[in-house]
Amino acid sequence: MVLRDKLLAKRGLNIIHPWVAFVYLISVLVLTMCTVNPLLILTSLIVATIIKIHTVGVRRFAGYIPWILLIVAITGIGNMCISHNGMHVLFVVNDNNVTLEAGMYGIVFGLMFAAAFLWCDITQRIITSEKLTYMFGSFAPRLGLIISMTLHYIPILRKRMKVVRSAQAGMGRKPSKKIFTRAIMWGKEFSIVIAWSLENAIDTSSTMTAMGYGLGRRSSFSNYRFKTVDAVFLGVIIALAIPAFIVTLSVNYSVYYYPTFGMMSEISSMLIFWVFYLIYMIIPLLSERLIKWH
Repeated sequence: MVLRDKLLAKRGLNIIHPWVAFVYLISVLVLTMCTVNPLLILTSLIVATIIKIHTVGVRRFAGYIPWILLIVAITGIGNMCISHNGMHVLFVVNDNNVTLEAGMYGIVFGLMFAAAFLWCDITQRIITSEKLTYMFGSFAPRLGLIISMTLHYIPILRKRMKVVRSAQAGMGRKPSKKIFTRAIMWGKEFSIVIAWSLENAIDTSSTMTAMGYGLGRRSSFSNYRFKTVDAVFLGVIIALAIPAFIVTLSVNYSVYYYPTFGMMSEISSMLIFWVFYLIYMIIPLLSERLIKWH
């Protein structure tokens, strides 16, 4: 597993300058969350799925599938229960119309959240705490330290929770089928993890104070240099981002669901900009292929 992670660290966006990769990933998140066009959202979700499988493998990605389906189901069913607009009535519950358009709108929103969730996870893996410290350490050192420590403690808390749960099971305290008893046991495990983390944080604070942290301006070392390939990559991002944002934010290419599903313009004109949108989304895969070819 360690060897696999080291190999993945030298692929795709991981070898690009952190600021360039950060700008690209944030723009992809904005493009994903600023549209309800099903074609664009499906494109973003499919590309994010391919990149995720490419980085973590099929087995580890299989654990994300139930959560994605749960998100889509909750938003789809929830919107059908809340919104009763639409021309195509599926059935009536307590004098409330359950329409096809409300279900479509909820499903599309669920797919958007699922795509954003995958892109956020990809961003977390590419923009590591070391890169965040490098990017924000010069002009916002406290912000960079807080973000870096937050991202650092998330996987640590998960590992410690597993350790505590295994210790509880070894002591014969197995999970109960009763929800109330299980909640009490989970609360005890969580309090143990928090106490463990606070104790570790105190030790870390004492160590940093002993090393002179905060006494004055400190220098830092990093291997990140803005190279020619980073400038080319940034230029490609800017060139492709323009048509991608046009097809995402332009009113002419928007989609409406009420009173029935429709588009503001013809699909043929939108497909021209969608090609640039697709290329923009698959930049990580293309960059890796070009790097391997070079």
